[in-house]
Amino acid sequence: MARTLLVVHAHPDDETIATGGTLARYAAEGVRTTVVTCTRGELGEGADADMGALRQAELEAAAQVLGVGRLVALGYGDSGMPNSPTNHRPGAFFAANLDEAAARLLEIIHEEQPHVVVTYDETGGYGHPDHVKAHQVTLAACAQARVPKLYFIRIPLGWSRRFVAALRAAGIDAPGSAPTGADAGPAVNEVGVPDEQVTTLLDVRAYVEVKRQALACHRSQMPPEHFLMRMPPDLASSLWAHEFFSRAAGPTSARPGEIETDLFDGLS
Repeated sequence: MARTLLVVHAHPDDETIATGGTLARYAAEGVRTTVVTCTRGELGEGADADMGALRQAELEAAAQVLGVGRLVALGYGDSGMPNSPTNHRPGAFFAANLDEAAARLLEIIHEEQPHVVVTYDETGGYGHPDHVKAHQVTLAACAQARVPKLYFIRIPLGWSRRFVAALRAAGIDAPGSAPTGADAGPAVNEVGVPDEQVTTLLDVRAYVEVKRQALACHRSQMPPEHFLMRMPPDLASSLWAHEFFSRAAGPTSARPGEIETDLFDGLS
């Protein structure tokens, strides 16, 4: 039986920024990959009446570059940035009933029968309400589905600081939240969790260029002047050589304190 990976993200472009290397690597290795996007991202940069449709088209193009096997939309509205009135607008993901949203995701999990599920950690990367809700919904669904392995995306603080410093040293005006791909505003000086929370380090250096090509598909959010798009190829190859996770549930062959190098480690 082919291995299967399901990742749960909040908006179009998150799949590439946070897990583009992971998706590309496992697709190249013959793993069936599924990306669930909770919202259409219609409140993104430059939002207008057609932004949701545009971002969906961009997502489809990026997914093709990454080799994603299936895209699924949960169908909720974008909640906007933290503490925005749009967090509570009708249809917004952040305002959605947790059990109802988990039931939608559970249906997809039953269809795909993933060996591994990946989503954000409890911080949502930088506290975005849709990212935090995606974490909560995925936990609730996986508790019912008994998925073999569950992982959280981690931004180790040491890497986060190096990321921002490297961009600024290259003359790129990067915000403290740069590793997330978002400018979370001047109040956010840095993002990340203690390095020791990382249990799994995935080598994706062979897929950095694929990740860059997929990111370029999200032109509405990643125009050429965006700080991520301005990274020279050699700098991107260095900073994006690995993607980081913590194992929340499931077996592993790694000994205590040893870093995993494969999300499927420990599965028969």
